Amino acid sequence: MSNVLIQMPSPQQRRAFLLMLAYAKQLEKEDKNPIIAYCGITGGSCASNLLGNRIVCLACQKSVEDSVSDTGLPLVKLDNATASKCKRTLTLTERRGIVEGVRSCLVTLLRVLKKDLGKIKIAQAIKRKQYDTATTLLQAAHHVMDEHDINETAVLNGRYACRKSLVIASTTREIPFNTLDFNLFGMPMVFRGHTPHDRDAIQLRMLSNPNDQEVASDYFNARENTTLNRFAAKHRQFVPPEEADNYERKITFFLSSQDECESLGPSWRSQFRDNASVIYQAATQFPETYFCIRFHPNQANILSDVNDGFEQLDGLRNIQIFGPHDDINSYTLIDWSDVVVTFASTISVEACWRKKPVIQLGPSLYDQLGISETPDTLEEFLELLGTDLKPRGRDAASKYANYSVKDYDELDYLNYDDGTLRPVGFRRKLPAVVASLTQINELSKRVLKKLIKYHLNSKRRAA
Repeated sequence: MSNVLIQMPSPQQRRAFLLMLAYAKQLEKEDKNPIIAYCGITGGSCASNLLGNRIVCLACQKSVEDSVSDTGLPLVKLDNATASKCKRTLTLTERRGIVEGVRSCLVTLLRVLKKDLGKIKIAQAIKRKQYDTATTLLQAAHHVMDEHDINETAVLNGRYACRKSLVIASTTREIPFNTLDFNLFGMPMVFRGHTPHDRDAIQLRMLSNPNDQEVASDYFNARENTTLNRFAAKHRQFVPPEEADNYERKITFFLSSQDECESLGPSWRSQFRDNASVIYQAATQFPETYFCIRFHPNQANILSDVNDGFEQLDGLRNIQIFGPHDDINSYTLIDWSDVVVTFASTISVEACWRKKPVIQLGPSLYDQLGISETPDTLEEFLELLGTDLKPRGRDAASKYANYSVKDYDELDYLNYDDGTLRPVGFRRKLPAVVASLTQINELSKRVLKKLIKYHLNSKRRAA
């Protein structure tokens, strides 16, 4: 019988918590032996308790214990006592994996870029505390895996350090691991042997989907629907720059939210990460082309300076910059453009569907689908701009849409019939207490963000 170690997320994340427990029950139904692991570290920092509030930790642990108790599944605690029994010394590779996970968590939750994390004392303190928590979880996981002869693991997402320990341990031991998450419509997905941000594996799954053009048409139409897409709802206008009529071509660069790219780890580091420099090279080499730059609306809430480096574009007559706060409809802008250039953005797929030539710069979840040109160097990119680019076919964009809408993994112990995720045969205990814990963590994040914003703004004024 296969012994599967499943690490539970915080019960504060209701859907994720129910997902992992439903998956454990599913494995039991399939005659596997699921063993539930949970964080027993009191006062440690994690994604659901950034400041390490001890009361939050104790309440989370109680909720997990009571919830799992009802299922009859075996439960093990990952804590300092368990970690102290570990006979392994963590490798440099394992420690680097934890560092990446900590950085991913803080960049994502605090909306501050990596370059600024080291400048803020409180962020550095949280970073150290979260690293200590995650390495303890990893050592404890190693001991549990030895003690229970674990030959498979499962964890939520696997990107943040506090959820990454089983992925790291499994990789070290060369045993299978699965990660779980939700698709665009809240349906469960099981990623077998990889994480949801593994570009190669995810794109293979996308391409394995059917080419149902009707599903794709509905999906892309919904993306423009202002009642379904919050960005479309907030950004409805686009007035073409009058001066653009004097140029031979119109090309738009769609930027990505820098924090999202930074949070995904080393495999996502781009040779085109200096977006402003890339755009400057293009604008100066092709003065007969008019370039628009569309910042992603999600960049509006990043605390770091997202405009850093773009001052070099000031004074160039063939450039128009639309900032993250500007009321610009991206879909109208795509239609206006002769060519669309993206940095890791889903706009690449949507532009392909709208029959526009697309160039993708750097890694993305769409760079191997065949929807675009994907130059490897700046020189190749500039050479491409000098050619008569043609749009690719719609088939790959259609498969992406079908993946987003139709691709999921059914679990017998989760019910979606009425549009709300409900567990079957179990429940999350102490929901009212857990809800108050969520409020504590959200309040902590808001205070931290205000402190970080004040600190960064002070440094900018001083400079």
